[in-house]
Amino acid sequence: MTPLDNKDLGFDPNVYDTNPVEVAYRGALADALESVLDEGAETLADIVSGMNNLGVTAPDGRSWSEETFGSEMRRLGQ
Repeated sequence: MTPLDNKDLGFDPNVYDTNPVEVAYRGALADALESVLDEGAETLADIVSGMNNLGVTAPDGRSWSEETFGSEMRRLGQ
């Protein structure tokens, strides 16, 4: 069996953002999203509502909208 490299899995640690603020933000966002999904959110509107109910704000400090949430997920997915 050929060993897999992280790059083969789509993760290159050389390009991962190690800025502690960004890492903390991503962690908090992931935790909140997991919580919202665990509570039963199924649609984008449900997710946005759940994030706002938890008090998790968009990067600009405002409440999430479907547009801002989608945009942020695209940014983080690059």
